[in-house]
Amino acid sequence: MRPIVLIHGYSAESKQTDPASVEKIYGSMPDALRGLYGDGSVVEIDLSRYISLEDGIHLDDISRAFDRALHMADYAHLLAGGFDAIIHSTGALVIRNWLRRFSPRPSPLDNLIYLAGANLGSGWAHIGKGQLAKWGRLVFQAGAERGMRVLDALELGSEETIDLHLFFTEAENSPDQVYKVREHIIVGTQADGNWYEAPLRYAKEDGSDGVVRVAASNLNFIYCRLGPTAKALALDWPTVLGEVESHLARAGDRSVYYEKKRVSMPGSDGRPELPFAIPYECAHSGDNMGVVTGDSCRQQVLGLIEQALASDEANWKDRLAFFKKETKATYKKVKTRQQPSLWPWSRDPRNQYDKHAQVIFRLRDQDGRPVNHFDIFFNSLEIDRETSTPFGELIEDKHINKKSPNVIAFYLRVETFDIDQNKWVNQLEKAGAAWLEITAIEPETDFIQYVPFRIKLSKTLLKQWIQPHRTTIFDVELLRIPGPDVFKMTKMEE
Repeated sequence: MRPIVLIHGYSAESKQTDPASVEKIYGSMPDALRGLYGDGSVVEIDLSRYISLEDGIHLDDISRAFDRALHMADYAHLLAGGFDAIIHSTGALVIRNWLRRFSPRPSPLDNLIYLAGANLGSGWAHIGKGQLAKWGRLVFQAGAERGMRVLDALELGSEETIDLHLFFTEAENSPDQVYKVREHIIVGTQADGNWYEAPLRYAKEDGSDGVVRVAASNLNFIYCRLGPTAKALALDWPTVLGEVESHLARAGDRSVYYEKKRVSMPGSDGRPELPFAIPYECAHSGDNMGVVTGDSCRQQVLGLIEQALASDEANWKDRLAFFKKETKATYKKVKTRQQPSLWPWSRDPRNQYDKHAQVIFRLRDQDGRPVNHFDIFFNSLEIDRETSTPFGELIEDKHINKKSPNVIAFYLRVETFDIDQNKWVNQLEKAGAAWLEITAIEPETDFIQYVPFRIKLSKTLLKQWIQPHRTTIFDVELLRIPGPDVFKMTKMEE
């Protein structure tokens, strides 16, 4: 069997570097892996330790340091003979960034297992960059820094992280076809009860493990790039002004000016669907429910890890089916949970498992410059409020990225548990069709206008683009038009 490399998450490093201290980072996981394969088998388990709390350290630095460690004499056999990797949380970005920047093609990495991988961000990263976190590190952690550059990569809507994952959607960079890496996703959707005392929504969000949203952990994301049509590129200034006025009056469809340039979905476009599973009563961390160190979900998580480590090209479809079966079993158990007489944090504990989606918009102009001053609306068409739900009511959180204010992440509850029906009901069905509207301005001058974006999203299209437990990334290229006074030509008189 190949050696296994364990890679921890943000802020999990030990102050000491001796083997015993490093092993404590991973709790019972190393011993559990040894027990999984028995004393008679020789399974090398390498426990990595990296620094994430130094403000001057970037994700690239950590990935490069990982590559340098692999080239050391004691670990050269990992590059030569291959290895598997199990990561937790931020380790997902470390290993994927290493693949992109440093790995040979094909890679010596074979089976890669994400345990609550923070692939598309965590709300805690924004909290971690704040002044309160700075004071907390100062008082309770002897003045430790916050790891600002790592937190930049972890913040919801991080452009460098979006670009990292989009790199692997290109056929020439396919993880499974080019790198020959098989990826597997395991993430819980129930926060540890102790976290509920924290006065922060991200500690007790439904559809998350208390740190990472299921939709943000799932690499089966949807990507859609939208840009101007040829007709939009030919618009003159008076027409642009008219379109802006018309848009403000919410009149007409602007789909004639914008079109799909590229769509990438798991299971098509050369991208395989990745095995994805949600264990029962599994949180991000903690000795009770933590995905790495917890006891309550230990056997289910280990069973998924065992299946993942045995993956190969021949049994890949079986792994997909196994992971789906485990998720189905989890939701069957969740149905049996009863609502306590006093449940102060949720209508029903089963709502912790409500299926959410994360929708990220990145706005740039036709020259690739960020568009920072914008409005985005999902406006439902005429609906019956007694039987339908306005689309806006599905949105539970929105976050504008602090480093890249041209990126905004929405968090939507798309399936919720219905006690009377004893099942999860799709809310997009009730929301119906909607208009997606985007406007932008250049606040420094009146000589620039953006062609407004307004397209109708049918119920079918909404369900295609916004899916439970997944993130959808919209790259929108807004057309920026300079007025006639920006540049004039004047003929000289003879």
